[in-house]
Amino acid sequence: MSWIKKIFLLSQIAFSNPKEFMDRLEAILTYRVEQRFGRPGNYYPQTVKDMVDSIEQFFKTLIDWQGVDEIEREVNERMEDLEGALPFTTRHHGDIGLAKVCYAACRLLQPEIVIETGVAYGVTTAFILEALQRNKKGKLFSIDLPPLGEKADAFVGFLVPEVHKERWTLHRGTSKRILPKLLPQLGHVDLFVHDSLHTYWNIRRELRIVAPYLARPSIIIADDIQGNQAFAEWVAKYKPALSGAFQEEGKDVMAGFAAFLQDEHIPR
Repeated sequence: MSWIKKIFLLSQIAFSNPKEFMDRLEAILTYRVEQRFGRPGNYYPQTVKDMVDSIEQFFKTLIDWQGVDEIEREVNERMEDLEGALPFTTRHHGDIGLAKVCYAACRLLQPEIVIETGVAYGVTTAFILEALQRNKKGKLFSIDLPPLGEKADAFVGFLVPEVHKERWTLHRGTSKRILPKLLPQLGHVDLFVHDSLHTYWNIRRELRIVAPYLARPSIIIADDIQGNQAFAEWVAKYKPALSGAFQEEGKDVMAGFAAFLQDEHIPR
């Protein structure tokens, strides 16, 4: 999308929803500033396979992958339906490797409450919901402010099969505004997936907000961590029993993983 079109869409939002306009403007400015002056993260990633092996060893349980091929096939078929009708670029949605790690986490952890920030077309969302359906338990609460684009809202979660949507609640807006209200309502979170704005300040804010609500055991997965030190600093402060980074398969980005044990104290 051209900058002229983006400015036009932003100007419309400025009149119809001033709070959203300010949130989008903040995101643009912080992203640009960080690109120019930020300090890249210093991570040593594993492959997705090695990360999954580490998760199995940590939980001392083999992952039940039943259903993962089915949901991957369905997501790919739905992606084909999107061709020629994309209101925003596919770089906004998660990689299949990231989605599989989220699937593995759900199958092993058997969570009651999963929170995800960032949806886009819903690759990761679809995998999480497939895992919850296989578990026969759990709810996913997603937070998303769609990228700028014509009728972008109508395409959020486009890849999610209808049969899984009964376990899904989508909150429109930024995590900055929604997370502080949602977490007290839910009481706790078993699995938290960050995949929204990947600036230092937003990753740092999300992880610190969610920390007091993490259940035991619990898992944190954060996408696109390589651009800054936010995830590494959070790990250093909260000291999860397992932590690491993995290289995604379809994108030149890294994701972070952290897990806490049943009886592990999580600093407040």
